[in-house]
Amino acid sequence: MMLLATLAHALLMELGAAGEDAGLDRHLKTNTSKKRTLSLFRQGLRWYQLLPNMPTARLRKLMKAFDERVRNHSVFRLLVGVVAK
Repeated sequence: MMLLATLAHALLMELGAAGEDAGLDRHLKTNTSKKRTLSLFRQGLRWYQLLPNMPTARLRKLMKAFDERVRNHSVFRLLVGVVAK
């Protein structure tokens, strides 16, 4: 159970980081702030909550950045390789 919780936490952090990579984090903070106001985990939670109603262009941008981050992360690459076999 702890492994699943850890994996979910890591994936949400990657989703938050993907939002930053895609430049979408500006939608989650005030326009006067120059630095991160939400942690990557909180950003990931927010993006996950917004997925069902997200505009298609923004969703594609976020998912492309998320895909790149997961593919380049050695732990996820190893885990997906084990699951896929």
